[in-house]
Amino acid sequence: MISYLTTGQVLPTGSPIHRLDPRTRLLGFLVLLIAFISTSHVVPTFLALMTVMGLVALARIPPRYALKSLWLLLPWLIVIVLVQITLGVGNAPGCRPLLAWGPLQLTACTLRSALITLMRFAGLVLLIGLFTWTSPIPSLVRGLEALASPLAWTGLPAHELALVGVIAVRFIPTMALEFERLQKAQRARGADLGGGRGGFLGRVRNTLPLIVPIFVLALQRAERLAEAMEARAYSGGRGRGRYARLHLRQADWLALGLLALFVLIILWT
Repeated sequence: MISYLTTGQVLPTGSPIHRLDPRTRLLGFLVLLIAFISTSHVVPTFLALMTVMGLVALARIPPRYALKSLWLLLPWLIVIVLVQITLGVGNAPGCRPLLAWGPLQLTACTLRSALITLMRFAGLVLLIGLFTWTSPIPSLVRGLEALASPLAWTGLPAHELALVGVIAVRFIPTMALEFERLQKAQRARGADLGGGRGGFLGRVRNTLPLIVPIFVLALQRAERLAEAMEARAYSGGRGRGRYARLHLRQADWLALGLLALFVLIILWT
């Protein structure tokens, strides 16, 4: 399982995106995320998807590695699209039916909605992967803390919130490895966790015994991490110095300008 997990692993390719300020990467990620969620037309969704794919190429991420996560989610994407087409999601009065079979009707509006959903999910998966592939943990903490620091006057603990979010992302591969170990231990004891009888519901029922152990392991790791931080005298962000300071360079301003241009194009289309 860990060999198929791509999200949460950093790929230090030394690309221009890796060299950007972490605040620039965070702002770009948020803007593209909002663009995928808010757009409801084919053209802006397609532009956002092409933008993410171009950024993946600019980050020098191997295409086969980047598309691996999409390949694993392909069956679920097909199911979502089929459910949308069957239920007529996106259908509107005035849409000419292309195919009718009993009470079911396939219209151009339904196909357009299914295409938008497919591109949206594919873009979100690539976007999340790109963000984690190009964002090392230390720089991500500094970027999140710097962006949240203006809200400190409201009592928001910027450093602590940034640390919690980064730790959650960091432990995705670790918990995937633990889940794989639990599966192997259950199979060694004769459990049928995949491909057995009972179909999909049977596999889900056989996987349920893994949920409690994985939660127990997660809580144990969280407790050990908290004890290790206390042993190193960690007391939050108040009074902490910074060895590395963030500075926006010319490439960052150029990236922010292109990001603003992207927003204008999406709003115009």
